[in-house]
Amino acid sequence: MAFFCASCGNLIPPNSAICRRCGTFVGSAAEEKPQNGPEILDKDSLPAPYFPYKPRKGQIDAVRSLTAALDAGRHAVVESGTGTGKTIIALSSALGHAKPRNKRIVYLTRTISQTDQVMRELKAISSVASVSGMTLTGRGRSCPLLRTLEGYEDIPPNVLSNLCEDRKAKSTKNQAGGCPFFDRMRHEIKNIGAYCAETFPTSEKLDAYCEGLGACSYEARKFLVKDADVVVAPYIHILSEDIRSNLLKNMDVAEETKIVPIVDEAHNLVDAAREQESFSIPMRLVEAAVDECTTFRTDVALTGSATLSQFVGNVKTALRGIADDSLTIQNKEALVPQGELESRMMKRFVMDADDLRRSVDRMVDLGLERTDLLLEKGENRVSELYTLGVALKNWISSEHSKYVRIVEAGENGEVLRAACIDPDDVTRFLRSTGGGIHMSGTLRPLDQYVRVMGLPNDTFTAVYPSPFPPENRRVVYVSNVTTAYKEMNADPSIFSRIEKRIAKLCNTVNKNTLVFFTSYGMMNKMRPFLERDVRKPMYWEESGQSRRTMTALNTFRNGRNGVFFTVMGGSIAEGIDFPGEELSFAIIVGIPYPPPTLESRAMSDMFDRRYGPWTGWKYVTEIPATRKMKQAIGRLIRAETDRGMAVILDKRASKYASELGAKLSQDPVADAVEFFFEGEDFKQSL
Repeated sequence: MAFFCASCGNLIPPNSAICRRCGTFVGSAAEEKPQNGPEILDKDSLPAPYFPYKPRKGQIDAVRSLTAALDAGRHAVVESGTGTGKTIIALSSALGHAKPRNKRIVYLTRTISQTDQVMRELKAISSVASVSGMTLTGRGRSCPLLRTLEGYEDIPPNVLSNLCEDRKAKSTKNQAGGCPFFDRMRHEIKNIGAYCAETFPTSEKLDAYCEGLGACSYEARKFLVKDADVVVAPYIHILSEDIRSNLLKNMDVAEETKIVPIVDEAHNLVDAAREQESFSIPMRLVEAAVDECTTFRTDVALTGSATLSQFVGNVKTALRGIADDSLTIQNKEALVPQGELESRMMKRFVMDADDLRRSVDRMVDLGLERTDLLLEKGENRVSELYTLGVALKNWISSEHSKYVRIVEAGENGEVLRAACIDPDDVTRFLRSTGGGIHMSGTLRPLDQYVRVMGLPNDTFTAVYPSPFPPENRRVVYVSNVTTAYKEMNADPSIFSRIEKRIAKLCNTVNKNTLVFFTSYGMMNKMRPFLERDVRKPMYWEESGQSRRTMTALNTFRNGRNGVFFTVMGGSIAEGIDFPGEELSFAIIVGIPYPPPTLESRAMSDMFDRRYGPWTGWKYVTEIPATRKMKQAIGRLIRAETDRGMAVILDKRASKYASELGAKLSQDPVADAVEFFFEGEDFKQSL
């Protein structure tokens, strides 16, 4: 259960022991629920090294296959269904390969909360074999000193780093103004290490333990990670080149081949990598940099005839000119030709490309000096000149084939955006490790993942299906409605038919129900009608309102006859488990094809060129849509005794029926009645 901090009112996630906004220790108020896991075997009766449980069908074959792939220097790409135990399979396989070779495992997760299960499995393994593990988090999340700063959540990471390093340097030199939490960490590091070795704490529990000692858990992690067999960390620790370099340095790993990566929820990795490498130049940043130029006592000369204020003002003129020439009331985004921004900037001052680069470099240097001055004055922020200079440097130097450059009309003015369509930095790193495990419950088609990640041709691929009884899950679709724009526009009655179908299904099934829409727009358009016609407690995901959403979600999960309305592809559709009676019924409204954008079109064209016609449509549109539906359906069955049914309200699902395990239904209400309320159970529900 999530709840709210008594000190500041911030939402406390499930299993948290401290408030992430103000640092208040909440202790037993959010105690973790006991885990009723499988029985741990005796050391002498293990079915495979580092596998501590009595195995389910297929688990040991999977461990042996994955270990053999790693031993041969191959990558393994696997889809592992609910109930297969993918975490313990991956850890057992990787440890069996890594430990004899003195390699280290980096277990990558999409979110911090997903690291908890890894630590629980490592603790189980530690009862039958020698193993150690450590979770990593960002400085802003775990540094207690930074949480004492007002508005620290809005302070850029590089400013936080500078603040932290300055305090640590003073502590190391025994100077005034050092960090008391760093000092305490050095005094308590043996106790912290012993606590980690004995309990394998989750990230939240390690933070709480260190806070109870008055020590910095962020610095403790950096110190202890060099001895950990398994390092558990969010994706950002490999997606960012700087963070990745620091990670390997802290782990005391000299060669990337000494790393065995495990990528959990691997279907999310490529999009996360694209997002990490993309960047933008918003007009409001440029205008802030223009204003900052006025704070200098004299207008600094740059290369050629340009001064700093003239140069930054020219950036504003160039951006606005590109927007004026490209955007219309109908077209809110447009491609920016290669070199367009640069040519407009150079023309004003008769610069060449080298002059432009030198001017941008000088602007970055001045921004750094300005940032240092701001920090000395107690203003914990980065100079806008520095931020703009770095963005311009990236724009000029980034490889054109990797990016699609776009100008768009944003809510706060024009924006230049460089969207990465080929995140080859992270794929190069993963290939350089010489073998790893990439896994997800929804990774098929596996060859698409292998191609997009640029993995070798000898990559091992396998599908491990769920061992749960297939009769416990039913998926159906209908043939008389669709959310396809053209058809809904041509026949307005479709909207009403979908709304009535949703209401009737919700009112008939007296079970907790999730209704998934393809977008917030569709959900909000239908909301007034559903609030009128659904006769049950209703809860809604609120876009941009995580606190209200989590409050509503917790109330929904505590009941047994409510309806929660959400969107496919969000955190609720992928990141939250609903065990037992918390969820039994799902209604999927439409096929969640991604909306067409200049970015998606560029990616589609890239895949067509590489792999043949129509490959782009499949990779960019069809596969993401079916994965989102699989994730939504996957919320239903999280344990062997769970029973659940999904109804897809879109006739286009027929194209993916085999892949989704769905059958055509002439009357989904009757099918739901038969599935949930056979015999007397149904009579009692009326």
